[in-house]
Amino acid sequence: MRFTITVVCSLLHCLLLAQKLYFDVVLFGNKIGTTVVERIVKNDSMIQYKLNSSSEVTLFLAKKTSQLTFDILYKNGKLFSSYVKNVKDGVTEIVNIIWRDTKYIIERGEEKLQLAQPLDFTGILLYFTEPVNRTRVFSERLGEFVPIVKTGTGEYECKTANGVRNIYRYKNGKLVELEMNKGASVFLRLVQ
Repeated sequence: MRFTITVVCSLLHCLLLAQKLYFDVVLFGNKIGTTVVERIVKNDSMIQYKLNSSSEVTLFLAKKTSQLTFDILYKNGKLFSSYVKNVKDGVTEIVNIIWRDTKYIIERGEEKLQLAQPLDFTGILLYFTEPVNRTRVFSERLGEFVPIVKTGTGEYECKTANGVRNIYRYKNGKLVELEMNKGASVFLRLVQ
């Protein structure tokens, strides 16, 4: 009996420490890929977030591919480090962010930037938390702030400098759909 209780408690502890969300990537009503987002509690002060997304589609006889990888670490409720690798049609972009002393060092390709403001809410958290009362969010992939506007009940929109509209839709505080629009809409839909 004692062994069973210990096993059950251990399983519950693991479930509370890790959360994994699965999304289908959908274009024109067809599934073209998958996205998995994970939140892993390392200890009382460290939480790791991972995102892996892969999609492939043929449009007008041209094959389009996209692979996105995030590995993000929060320490004491603040962004500590971030690695993002974005590969679109064979072209790779990498953004690294690390907190050093009193500022972030942001490496975006050959570009190096600094940001002295500690970040407590970045783009990865949009998968786990509705951005109530937020007016901007820091994008790990872009290495910059983007505005976020509430457009309806449980709906928020971010417009990036390159013209992409990201619309986040929540139900009971849980992200159920992300629409990315730049001419045509690609959807991430939560797999129930």
